Amino acid sequence: MAGVEIAIGKALATAAARATGAGAAKLAGIPGGALASRWRNRKTRAALTRQTETSISLDLPAETAHSLADYLNSAEFETIALSLVTQIWASAGAKKQGQKFKETRDKLDKSIRLNVRADDVLLEDIIQATWSALMEKGFDNTSKIVAIQGESPLNRAALLKISACFTASDAKYTKALKGIDDLASFHVFENQLRDQVRNLHATMRLPHAGTTRKVPYSRLFVEPQLGVFVKQEREIRNVNVDLQHVLSASHRTVILGDPGGGKSTLSLKLAYDIARSAANAVSAPVPFLFILRDHIDDFKARSLTLIEHLENVCRKPYNIDPPQGGVEYLLNSGRAFVIFDGLDELTDTSLRRGVVDFVESFVHLHPNVPILVTSRRVGYDEAPLDESLFEAVNLADLDKNQVRDYANKWFALDESIEKSRRTELAESFLRDSQFVSDLRRNPLMLSLMCGIYASENYIPANRPDVYKKCAELLFEKWDKQRGIGVSLPFDAHVKHALNSLALWMYSTPKAQHGMKREALIEFVTGFLLEKRFDDEVEAENAATKFVDFCTGRAWVLTDVGSDVTQGIYGFTHRTFLEYFAANQLVRQNSSARALFNRLRSRIAAAEWDVVAQLSLQILGNNVDDGADDFLQLALKEASTRGNTSEARNLISFCGRALAFAVPRPGIIREICESAVAISSIDPTDHATPIDLLNPRGFAPLESIMHASVENIPTVVRFAKEALLSQVEKHPGSERSICQCLFLSYLPELLRSHSGMLSKENMELWQEAQKDMFAAVRKHLKGVSNRSYWASQLRVLLGEIPISESLDRFGVHSVYGVDKDVSQPFVHPFVLSMPGRNAIYSGGSSTYEDSEITRKALIDIGKYLIGKPTPWFTASSELKKLSVPILHSQTVTAAYWDSEELEGVLLMLCPLGELLDEAKVHALGRTYGYVPAMVYKWAAARLDKSLVAGALVTLRSLSLSEEVHAFIEKWIRGSITLADTSDQ
Repeated sequence: MAGVEIAIGKALATAAARATGAGAAKLAGIPGGALASRWRNRKTRAALTRQTETSISLDLPAETAHSLADYLNSAEFETIALSLVTQIWASAGAKKQGQKFKETRDKLDKSIRLNVRADDVLLEDIIQATWSALMEKGFDNTSKIVAIQGESPLNRAALLKISACFTASDAKYTKALKGIDDLASFHVFENQLRDQVRNLHATMRLPHAGTTRKVPYSRLFVEPQLGVFVKQEREIRNVNVDLQHVLSASHRTVILGDPGGGKSTLSLKLAYDIARSAANAVSAPVPFLFILRDHIDDFKARSLTLIEHLENVCRKPYNIDPPQGGVEYLLNSGRAFVIFDGLDELTDTSLRRGVVDFVESFVHLHPNVPILVTSRRVGYDEAPLDESLFEAVNLADLDKNQVRDYANKWFALDESIEKSRRTELAESFLRDSQFVSDLRRNPLMLSLMCGIYASENYIPANRPDVYKKCAELLFEKWDKQRGIGVSLPFDAHVKHALNSLALWMYSTPKAQHGMKREALIEFVTGFLLEKRFDDEVEAENAATKFVDFCTGRAWVLTDVGSDVTQGIYGFTHRTFLEYFAANQLVRQNSSARALFNRLRSRIAAAEWDVVAQLSLQILGNNVDDGADDFLQLALKEASTRGNTSEARNLISFCGRALAFAVPRPGIIREICESAVAISSIDPTDHATPIDLLNPRGFAPLESIMHASVENIPTVVRFAKEALLSQVEKHPGSERSICQCLFLSYLPELLRSHSGMLSKENMELWQEAQKDMFAAVRKHLKGVSNRSYWASQLRVLLGEIPISESLDRFGVHSVYGVDKDVSQPFVHPFVLSMPGRNAIYSGGSSTYEDSEITRKALIDIGKYLIGKPTPWFTASSELKKLSVPILHSQTVTAAYWDSEELEGVLLMLCPLGELLDEAKVHALGRTYGYVPAMVYKWAAARLDKSLVAGALVTLRSLSLSEEVHAFIEKWIRGSITLADTSDQ
């Protein structure tokens, strides 16, 4: 026996870091700013690790010490630490009598007994020592987390919910392993599954003209970048990071990208990296790659649990029969990482919403399981995952260096080119494709263009032409160049059969995830009997050749799985399926009227978006004025549907078409005017200031903002004219002025929301923004005597003092409510303060001056301190807004100087009185986090035992004696600032 010190610091530090900031805020179901403090988390994690290096000291035999050390460095122990830290955090990091965390303690007990080799007596000592150390350091670390970053009552409610999920999950784990004394069969299963994942996904298919060749990732893969939003001082910036950075900060992530952007390849490589322990940010060693399209029938039937789905994944494609309880053990022990690939490929919106609910319910059953979801960006908002559970990031387009890296790798692998010419050809390709640099930023499109350039030495200028050229190249010229006879001429049989097959598969959800070879032959036989042959035997022979021909070219149809008797084939990439399906739609519906009638219901329901857009492009290429006529029909249809989601979907579709179609100016004008009209703000919609910050209701306007370089000047001009015409027609109308003001902020709002506006488009919209604001400014004075928002806007412009606005409209008006206005149209003064999540950063550059705002904050403090209390009678509307307004002020007191801070605190304190008692929680040491201070002070008004701690926080601020004394009276309950007697 020897004295052995065992470190538990790594697991605790990792758990603490995952339970802080945004990464673990998402883990805990906390909305907002998930990656904002990722950089600080690294430093926090390092500090916490240093503080917990020697937490257990026992006399242990060497074998026991070794097995215990392995266990304390395992994903299973990290999961237990994570559960405990989350539960402690939910209790605000405070030690409370009776807090025993029994379920987690039982899980630790069972886990150690199954993983550590020792006799029963020694195991009891190990369990007790480990638990004591875990509790001690868990409380210590969590109190530091709470001090660094307090949370609002809204967040704490979410944290309490996920904490309860951890408790239930821990209890379920202990129960599931009751009676099991040996994990050997589970470990064998785990190792087999990891081996199979490594074997099956060790290479990537070379997107190379017609070959089935696979290569190691290192020879072609280019690490993608993910766009995240990071709060830095007074602004939110969109920065690009790699996947490992995202995974280190966020427990559950949704990657949104464009078709062909590399989402599925990224999922496959992540699964491979996890299985070979090469994903540094992931502690779970077992990946479950769950390709959603392969389970459509089961989802429709709703016959299986997710564990049963995952068991089926083990069987197919990995040919492993999991032991009873094996998958559940991997999930509950923190050893599983689940990847849901292709949420967008569930084309039925109602089915997608069902799957979203299914995934979210899984989160609540297994809160410790890290999850990655991939989906196309377009259409995701129709059925999004709960943003309080999942952090959404954008898969960035390839930048110039990545394009160069990929092209060099691609041409280096092309064996049809002499080695001496490969670098030269890559450089030539990069020069010649510069004019379509936007297309080559997509990995799939870049690969296709490399293939075309290697053979043809030129690049088509639009997406349908690239696909068409690729099809011609691969079906005919590529084989001929290699002396391979083509038994089926492309135009004679293959093209039309492939188009027909693609549309049928796309229209048949059951077929989208693959068809048996015999089913493919049967379908093509039917097609050829109708189109080419009158003899069934000849048709079947030709169909067999067709299937053999297509499945022998990996880019067309590929083996996506197998059953007992034969392979199952599907389109290698969904983009090809969509392109050929669009071709067939246009062949069957060759006029604008016929094609629109075929797609009308799909577009109105926001379904088939990519196929519909491709169909429109193909129609425009094949038929004079085809695209223009189609767009006019869509606009006319939208006009008959009123202010409905169907009308917005139709107009949004037309707006997105401006990214590739160049219609007549009159049609562009109608699209812009329709987008403006249907996106208008109506006071009868009962929108709150917080609701107005959500850009999803402005999809039609967002769609036109991504117009092509040929269209964008015209689009900006017509949109601006449409907005200004509302003001000119009704110069005294508060509603029309508000519309123009708010909608002029939209470009900046969209940039902060999605980061997707190009630099060129952004510059044009910013110029229009200034013009629109200048046009409405002259009307503000006329309405400022009767409208609080106009008065406050004049304050921010420096035209009147804040006292004049408050004397006229009352203190309650700074929060965006007025007795004469049922709901606010634009943001209230409190949301225009510095530190407001930078939503109006662009708007502020238009009309806000930092010195004017600073003076207004100082003046409002002086005004309020001299005003008799209560300052106002609180309405029910303000009570509803109190939590989101407080939550919006996500900065520390150090952000303002002392005089500004006094105005901010005095303005926010009345809101503390309006919080429901159940939502008020003491947050421990707040370190100047403004919302946390107000919550803490409000809690002290309700619970006198908390007054002393609240006053400590107050004394930490550099406030004047007068303001300090005033707020202390308020904390003690001696004065009331918001009268609620009328509620």
